Amino acid sequence: MHARKKSVVAVARKAPGTAARAATVGSQYERVLALQQTVGNRAVSIALRGGPVSVNLHGETSGSYDGGTSVVSKPKIVRAKGCDCSDEDPCLRATGTIAVTYHVDVTIRMPDMPEGLSDCQQRRVRSFLRDVLGPHEQEHARRLRTYNGITNRKYSITGCGRAGLESEMSTKLQDMHNDEATARADAADKSSAAIDPFVRPIDLNC
Repeated sequence: MHARKKSVVAVARKAPGTAARAATVGSQYERVLALQQTVGNRAVSIALRGGPVSVNLHGETSGSYDGGTSVVSKPKIVRAKGCDCSDEDPCLRATGTIAVTYHVDVTIRMPDMPEGLSDCQQRRVRSFLRDVLGPHEQEHARRLRTYNGITNRKYSITGCGRAGLESEMSTKLQDMHNDEATARADAADKSSAAIDPFVRPIDLNC
């Protein structure tokens, strides 16, 4: 199983704090009016909500590798040399092809809409999820799916007698399969990890 997680931080620009301190008029109405004249309506709106708004958004894309399914062609077996075998169990060589089919199931989890945002801020978050974070997670998925595919490799294995040859084939073909599957999963993981960390701001000052 492969899984990775990253944070995307959305931060609003801070409204000028000095403007609020500069207003010395007595009533709330007069303070708001003074703020509007000094920094404008948008900054006043943020100040009245209690300051800048920030949210942390997390996207997660994970892949479950199946380990591969192998099919071994019927081997061609011939007498061979170079084995340390007895006369009763002569040296034999098996040749053929091992084909392995690989598949990964990819899951993408997108964050929910944070609570406490205005309609404008929600629109900006939705746009961010659709146009920025979503494509990034899809790219992770694409890179994980490079694990998919079919490989065909030839083998040549020797052993002493039929029983010895079959034992050698079972061990060495399984090793070929396992080594390739591990390398393939590691390569997909490395490719996916290469586009992180991914941090993009969202302007929630609206």
